[in-house]
Amino acid sequence: MLGGPSEFETDLIHVMSDLDHQVVLDGVVCHRSSLLEDGDVIRRFDMNVTSPLRTVVDLSGPLAVAQLGKVVDDFLRRDMLQLEDLRDRVGRTRSAPGRSVATLRQVLAKRLPGYNAGESPLEARIARIIDNDGLPRPSHQHRVRYDSNRYRLDFAWPERRLYLEGNGFGWHNLSTDLDGDARRQNDLVLDGWRPIEITWSMSDVEIANTIRSFLALPIPRL
Repeated sequence: MLGGPSEFETDLIHVMSDLDHQVVLDGVVCHRSSLLEDGDVIRRFDMNVTSPLRTVVDLSGPLAVAQLGKVVDDFLRRDMLQLEDLRDRVGRTRSAPGRSVATLRQVLAKRLPGYNAGESPLEARIARIIDNDGLPRPSHQHRVRYDSNRYRLDFAWPERRLYLEGNGFGWHNLSTDLDGDARRQNDLVLDGWRPIEITWSMSDVEIANTIRSFLALPIPRL
């Protein structure tokens, strides 16, 4: 099983068994369950482990909504989980000790159909804010070309020549990174694009209001 906070932030080994079996070993925590569906157990490195889908269900008890959401987003980015599969599973799952359907539903409520977890936690956060505030959905990983240069924009509203990406999605380790970002933004501005800069420290309300303000600007005439 995948580890999380609280009791999961230890060196303990967590195993799962059916109700008729109890594993009693030093350093091992046994979780017994009467619900095991096809595909809940998969084989990795010659070991039986819970699937990503089952892991999310099992972590719905000990993890808060935001924490479980990060696990879901990580699985989505690694193409290990599909939201529709999780929706189907939650629809037929009942709460039990160590499992919270309410938490699972809240995680899904923040990830509407078509949701994209992006390439980083901040991208995922921005995507959720856009959906939760009912803002127009942008094109994700939008590709543009200026002269001989090609760029990929994390979020873009092409009809408004507006894009959001860059600052806050990572750290610059080299001065060449800063130089490249500056040249890129200059090219995009010269091509008629307007950038929105967002950082992780901004609150959800500030991010939503900033995006909304830019979307309210008149569409530039090219």
